[in-house]
This record gives sequence, C-alpha cells and structure tokens, in this order.
Amino acid sequence: MVVAPVLDKSDPKIDKIYPYHLPFSDDWSEKKELFGSTTMMMAGGGMFMRNPMIIWTAAVLGVQSYVTQEPLRAPKDANSPLATLGMALSGVIATTMPKIMLAPEAQAPKV
Repeated sequence: MVVAPVLDKSDPKIDKIYPYHLPFSDDWSEKKELFGSTTMMMAGGGMFMRNPMIIWTAAVLGVQSYVTQEPLRAPKDANSPLATLGMALSGVIATTMPKIMLAPEAQAPKV
C-alpha cells in the first residue's frame, strides 16, 4: 500500500470556510431575524381567533422585516419576508372579506 506524505500540517480548511463562501467579516455575518416566525404565527393565530389587531400587527411587522431585509445576511432558517407578508395579507383579507361581502342592509346596525 502506497501512502502519500502529508506536507500541509496546518489546521483543516473545512473549519475556515464560511457556509455561503463569503468573507468572514461583520459585514457578511449571519443576521438574526427578529420577526420571521413570530409574524407567521401571529398572522395564523389572528386568523384563527378572528382578531384584527393581531393580524394588522403581523402585517406591520411583515412590512418592517421586508424593508429591512438583507438577503446576503439572511439566516438559514428564516422565513421569507414575502411569505410573511403574504400570510399577514391573507389574514387581513380573511377578516375583512366577510364584512365586505355582506349586503348593505345587513351591514347597517339594527335599531
């Protein structure tokens, strides 16, 4: 059996390679997503409970996470801001559509 000599005595290079093959600096480091899964849960829970306040808060947080997103620094397990916005907007539609679809005489308060 022939064995080639190991000339490189340095540390294994696998520890030095960043997962996304980007420079390992603060500018390229992974960013913590604050509202990704929280907003998705809020939108889903608000639709389930029919609570517009929770859904509108989820929509605002979804817009905030979409505006401040940095795709190159996105964490690996984050939800897409567009999916979060879609979930929040579907919650808004789910709470407002039944009222919109009612006939005008059904919307008027009964005296």
